[in-house]
Amino acid sequence: MRYYYQIEGLLRNNLGDIIQGLAAKQFLPNSSEMIDRERPDLIDTEQGFLIANGWYQHKFEHYPPPANITPFFISVHIAKSDFLKIKEIRAYFKKHSPIGCRDKKTLWLLRGFGIPAYYSACLTLTLRAKNLNIEKNNQVLWVDNQDHPIPIEIENKLKEFVNQGVTKINHDPINIDANFEAYAKENAQLAIELLETYQKASLVLTTKIHCALPCIALGVPVMLIHPDPTDPRLDALHALIEVISYKQFSKLKKLPIAKVNIKKLLALQNRLNTLTNMAVTENENPFKSSKHPELIFKAKYYRLISNLTTTAVKIFWKFGLNKNQLEKVFGQTFLNEKN
Repeated sequence: MRYYYQIEGLLRNNLGDIIQGLAAKQFLPNSSEMIDRERPDLIDTEQGFLIANGWYQHKFEHYPPPANITPFFISVHIAKSDFLKIKEIRAYFKKHSPIGCRDKKTLWLLRGFGIPAYYSACLTLTLRAKNLNIEKNNQVLWVDNQDHPIPIEIENKLKEFVNQGVTKINHDPINIDANFEAYAKENAQLAIELLETYQKASLVLTTKIHCALPCIALGVPVMLIHPDPTDPRLDALHALIEVISYKQFSKLKKLPIAKVNIKKLLALQNRLNTLTNMAVTENENPFKSSKHPELIFKAKYYRLISNLTTTAVKIFWKFGLNKNQLEKVFGQTFLNEKN
């Protein structure tokens, strides 16, 4: 049995995707291999097990993975519903369901398409420190990225609050034009070094989801300052820390104290750790294992909810309620299919 974890191999604009891969890797044997999420067809023909977390997906023509790979879907975010309009892909997700979702939007999208799903939050909340003896410094870090650069007025406001100054770091990968193996290896090392840098800091301020979530996991004080706090990808962060909009930040008189809802964090970590460890030990989705009757019961409940959601979607469509929006999200072909 070969073991795999995955990263985004096409666009390559954010180290957060590498960090999501590292979160999966920590559950797998040392011999596990990193693959390109966009090209699962390139995986070897031996039997394999894949932790299939992360962001889906730029291109669809090479999906789903081959039959020799058993996926465990957890902490999934689906960016475009077009991905699920493809019948073969829907059937693949349904076969390997229930699907653990990183956010509530993905949860209800999957259920709307009749795919059993549950909310899992993000696997990066389980990241563990490689070095437990790292010494803290007095640095305040500002972490952004080319797709979420900080506006100059926010940067100036931040400098007013921090007497010792702010050290700016970006979340951009290196060697973007390298082949996949070189890109993955070099940026995995860069991501590990970044996580250690975060561990040393007295405070991290960031626009990046996959800077904030790992910092929470590693016990680093962190604040997310985001251009759009209503972004559905922020569900787990809203439950754990305060998410501040640019507009709110510009009106602050002083920097708030960074706090974490420890009770909710421990509950999410426990669920993520338990399910993923079960999956890796048994090389299958634990919701399908006869060893876990309580999970089989939950899987039936998730199936019922997804069936009811799909039925509601199609009834709304039939009677012309939110018809344009439903057509945009689900497509006429699916909406006209019989359940």
